Amino acid sequence: MIQYIAKRLLMIVILGVLMISCQKRLDDLRSNPNAVTSVDDAALFTRATRALFLGTTDVSASRFIGQHAHYFVAGGDYRKPDLYGDGFDIFYEDMMYEVYGPGVNGGVIRHIEDVLNLTSSGDTKNDTRHAMATVISVLGFQKLTDLFGDIPYTEGGKGKLGILQPKYDTQEFIYKDMIDRLTTSIDVLKASDPANAYGVSDFIYANDMDKWVRFANSVRLRLAMRLRDADQEYSRTIVNLCLQDPLMEDFTDDASMIDTEGYGNRWYDYKTGYPGIKMSEMFVTQLVSTNDPRLEGFVDKDVYGGYSGQLNGISDEEFGGSNWSDKSDIGVALASQDSKHYLMTATETWFLRAEAALAYQNDEDMANENYRKGIEVSLNQWQIPSDSIEAFLASPVATLEGSIAQKEEQIGIQMWIAILPNVVESWAHMRRTGYPVIPQRTDPMLDPGVTNGYMPKRFKYSSFELSTNGEHTQEAIDRQGPNAITTPVWWDRN
Repeated sequence: MIQYIAKRLLMIVILGVLMISCQKRLDDLRSNPNAVTSVDDAALFTRATRALFLGTTDVSASRFIGQHAHYFVAGGDYRKPDLYGDGFDIFYEDMMYEVYGPGVNGGVIRHIEDVLNLTSSGDTKNDTRHAMATVISVLGFQKLTDLFGDIPYTEGGKGKLGILQPKYDTQEFIYKDMIDRLTTSIDVLKASDPANAYGVSDFIYANDMDKWVRFANSVRLRLAMRLRDADQEYSRTIVNLCLQDPLMEDFTDDASMIDTEGYGNRWYDYKTGYPGIKMSEMFVTQLVSTNDPRLEGFVDKDVYGGYSGQLNGISDEEFGGSNWSDKSDIGVALASQDSKHYLMTATETWFLRAEAALAYQNDEDMANENYRKGIEVSLNQWQIPSDSIEAFLASPVATLEGSIAQKEEQIGIQMWIAILPNVVESWAHMRRTGYPVIPQRTDPMLDPGVTNGYMPKRFKYSSFELSTNGEHTQEAIDRQGPNAITTPVWWDRN
């Protein structure tokens, strides 16, 4: 009996071992040997950063903002936003999810949120990489809040954490928090060892920590000046803080990218294919009337060998007889296959410094010096010959004159020219400063749209957002005002 029991126990043990072995083999068969078991934050950082650059020419730029900002008039159905309409629900949705993700470009926020999580704790904790990723995150959220106003921020992009109906934060909170995050990141970057950065995955500055500090601080200056009319004392405090740290000085500090992964520059596609782009009459007139040496690069010659722009906002009936096809195309400097995308430039930084000198330092001489430097840096950015630079700097347009308001208008117009091709940023600049002035459309040949002829102030929340996250979206609408393109965002007090 004892021997029988012993044999039975032995058989049970053997069967157990065999079952465990078989289960392991089944588990092995179910496992993909090529599956990713860890996430590379460097690859995610590159994807998020590239998506941010490509977002400067996405649907918000190509269909809407380039025309709202009076740089060009598009052909075909792309021209409809130039008429100040708002029946574009699917595009409002695309604009938001292009940044959050997935979007055509893969999304900025969803990838950079993963990077921030990976670099904040555990074996992958890395303060330098976290600071770099924070700058990219801020720029992604800045674009969204400038387009829509209140947006999901503290809970935005956190679907992996189960937050599928994120709350909307106020734009005031978002802006001030972004500035705080940049301030912390600047301190980290100033003390960072490049060996801890992203190596070849940093295609902007190749681990040059000094340039990353200048980039982050210049973005902080942009945000601080954007709050000038909404919270002047806070804006003044942050501007003074920015002036204590290095800022972008010349075009070698610019945050730029040439896309080499198949897309190229999308302005080239829009120019040479559908829908076609003709430069705005307002923009062409500004460059021609001041003998601006950037004209040849920014604007192609028309069919007659001169430069002529298309009037923005003309009605469908007027457009039919406007000889649109004869007008000047967008220029080769902006719309070649290898033209650069820009996130922040030294020339923008100099113009911000010029405005700050007028607004906060009461130093008109410094304002003029910074203004002239901004023009010079822009001309160098676009490789204008030195003799042409000297001639333009000697012209009346290159010196601030008149009242404070007139000087601010001069700065605003030159900023408008120099920010190209980042038209998304230009539209925010124009809404905030009011320069260049876009008159109300009262002429019968112009279509006033749904805005009574005024340049739109923001984009609407889409019906999809209202249906899937209705409670929080409605809270944002109740705070901001009607869900309409005439409702200004918080910082827009113009």
